[in-house]
Amino acid sequence: MNDIGKVALVTGANSGIGYEAAALLAEAGWTRVILGCRTEAKAEAARASLVERVGRDVFGVLAIDTSEVSSAHAAADALRDRAERVDFLLLNAGASGAKPQPNSEGVEITYASTLVGHHVLTMRALADRWLTPTARIVIAGSEGARGNMPGMSVHPVLDLADRSYEGDVARAIEALFRLEVPAQSPFVNMNEYVTAKLVVAWWAAALSRRLLPGTTVNAVSPGGTADTGFGRDASAAMRLIMIPMLRLAGSLMGMNGSVSAAAARYLEAEALPDDATGHFYATAHPRKVVGPVAPQTSPPFFLDERGQEAALAALVRITGVDLPAKLRASA
Repeated sequence: MNDIGKVALVTGANSGIGYEAAALLAEAGWTRVILGCRTEAKAEAARASLVERVGRDVFGVLAIDTSEVSSAHAAADALRDRAERVDFLLLNAGASGAKPQPNSEGVEITYASTLVGHHVLTMRALADRWLTPTARIVIAGSEGARGNMPGMSVHPVLDLADRSYEGDVARAIEALFRLEVPAQSPFVNMNEYVTAKLVVAWWAAALSRRLLPGTTVNAVSPGGTADTGFGRDASAAMRLIMIPMLRLAGSLMGMNGSVSAAAARYLEAEALPDDATGHFYATAHPRKVVGPVAPQTSPPFFLDERGQEAALAALVRITGVDLPAKLRASA
């Protein structure tokens, strides 16, 4: 494949799946790959390493802390001022921790890094028109959002809204983001992680209904891989027992794949046709986390339009950044 003239922006590009995705894009012939990293120093280090691997320098650098609204705005300003035109916006970054860590506006970092900065960056891309008319937006999902992964429980967002917030799902989502749910269970970061990924799938679905024809957005799970930094934020049981087991036998059980295969899923999503939009793509087999992918329709909460619309509304409320008026009117 030769993608001369095409530009990609990858967040979380200094390590793991984001780094590998940036390498694969460059190796596939993309003209420019912008490395979005939490600091410019991290981006420059990634750039040097990628140039050595790929053998040519097609990389730009962009400082963006996706957990902070102000940082996402600064990154968007920089892209606007550079007159960048992006064909592939890969929203891959994310962070978590064993203990709650609020961002500067009180949003727990698992939710903030996954959604807050990515929402701002995307809204600014649409407002400032630095996405091309046929751009692909892909945001990282997770197999865990299906609710059937050991050691991970998705919060029952819709039930919570009906029980505690008079059916206002957006309010329930914001309360989860801020860890303000009445009688909330003890903090378990993997539970917050997979709940954030459910909101990711909802956000992508709602956004897809507002984009102009030709531009697509999908949530894509990179699948399971034990060879990233993900495990450092897991519980002791997962770090000491489950992850070592996955490294030993996970590939035989369909529970562990390579970083390269994970990154390749993002590139496959970039190549989807115009009518493939608003979906959450994950492993087709319901009890495996590697292999062929398919749009997820089960559990049925993925397709719940109330949850989808609430996810977008909650991110607008939390960040103060809405869609351009033209796209709001088209919804």
